[in-house]
Amino acid sequence: MKRNTILAIIAIALLAIGFGPYLLLLLPIIPIAYFIIKRKERTEVPRVTYATVEETMQRYGEPDDVVVLDASRANELPALILFYPNRDLAIIAGEELKLSSLMSVMPKNMATPYTVDEYAVIIGTNDPLRPTIELRVGYGAVLASEIAAQIDTYIHQNGD
Repeated sequence: MKRNTILAIIAIALLAIGFGPYLLLLLPIIPIAYFIIKRKERTEVPRVTYATVEETMQRYGEPDDVVVLDASRANELPALILFYPNRDLAIIAGEELKLSSLMSVMPKNMATPYTVDEYAVIIGTNDPLRPTIELRVGYGAVLASEIAAQIDTYIHQNGD
């Protein structure tokens, strides 16, 4: 057996001695939970992410459209959305998503009555692992609305 497994068994035995038989009732649950978690890790589809604009363009070429979320970071991938409608693909803040999985988009003021906060563009998807994507776009309501409108054109193009 592995060293960590042996140490875990010893730790559980010592806890059982200290806390009595009630802890022993939980022992069958630990391996079951472990195997469920491991099976879930194996079945999850890994997300494709990119670190730089150059890496993305090297793989897919020039995008058909680019939406800039933050003008001060316009050359950084986390501040961009790259659209490849012919490939049914969007690179949103460095993450690869299918355009057909995007369902809705809306600008939202993230402030509360007690705090001042940025506007965000909220994108709804049909992906159960990632139902919403929140992209912070700064303090301008007009900018948030324009970005949401640009994204919405691709959602409607793809839906029609």
